[in-house]
Amino acid sequence: MANLGGSAHVRLTGIKSTRQPSAANFALWRQAPVEAIDVGPLVLQLMPVGHLASSVRDTSLTFDPPLPRIPGLETSFTLDHSRSLRPLEVYQTGIELMYDLAQRDWMEVVLAVIIQQIEGFNVLMMFLNPQPPNLPNQLQIRHCVFSLYRALTVMTDGVLFCQLRCKLKIHSLQVGALSIAPLDDKRTVAADDPSMSMPDEQGRLVGADSGQLVDDADPKFVINYLFYGKSINSKEVSMGVVEAMATAAPFDKNSECKELTAVSPDGGCGIFIESVPGSRQTFAYKHATRALKLLYQKIIVRQRRFGDLYLDLRYDGQRFGELRMLKFVGGVANATDAVAEAR
Repeated sequence: MANLGGSAHVRLTGIKSTRQPSAANFALWRQAPVEAIDVGPLVLQLMPVGHLASSVRDTSLTFDPPLPRIPGLETSFTLDHSRSLRPLEVYQTGIELMYDLAQRDWMEVVLAVIIQQIEGFNVLMMFLNPQPPNLPNQLQIRHCVFSLYRALTVMTDGVLFCQLRCKLKIHSLQVGALSIAPLDDKRTVAADDPSMSMPDEQGRLVGADSGQLVDDADPKFVINYLFYGKSINSKEVSMGVVEAMATAAPFDKNSECKELTAVSPDGGCGIFIESVPGSRQTFAYKHATRALKLLYQKIIVRQRRFGDLYLDLRYDGQRFGELRMLKFVGGVANATDAVAEAR
């Protein structure tokens, strides 16, 4: 445990990733460049996988993000542990923001600001582009996706759910910044709550084994879901959804999504999305990301139920996609035969 200038403590451990990307998606799985996080008196060096410097081995984190490498991109983080955030509010807001980014063009320039805040939540996320529009290096959507992914990974792995500032640079020139901060310090409880799976008022965990969800924004989009098998750590589920969203972001939202595979950074949750062959309706990346958003907000979080899950995705009555969320143990999916029986 490391003391960060006060009573707050964090665990500093390396990630042992067990991710196994498919051959089709392998080009998207790249190592991150070296970076540093400034957390007051302690500087954490973030090193590429398999390249841990001995001098910082005890405080190093490894990344293997599911994104195409961006030449010259540098990210640095400053965290203030005195301004804590609720983990579940951070994940929900981060996933909402990642969803919005995934609907935009990968190379789109960010004009001025992008702000995300969910009503009732004490979390505000904001990207800022301070560059005049006539300069060549500008903050782009791809930079935002990469830095948001890293920021949520930093918070999760260091158990540092607190105010975060991120500087984004291209070849040492700052092109933007990311801020994750509380709106009101008095409304936030301690960031190291023992569980994100909170019971209802009667003390029972809510949730049904199966059900149906109709998208309010598009009633033709219908999700039939089935819980089965084992529970999954809530933070693994949250980061698995973040990972899947980030994996989809580089693709045109209207292009066909035949297959999307994602594994949470710590290897405990796998998400597999694929189209249904022969369907008259094209299953696009916008449908995959929409399913992920609804899955997390309307099914998992609303029921406070984190576990193996199967989704049958239909549009206008036509089955056109499916999603599986599985618990991984040592990099191996759990109870895949139960999914087959659920079809």
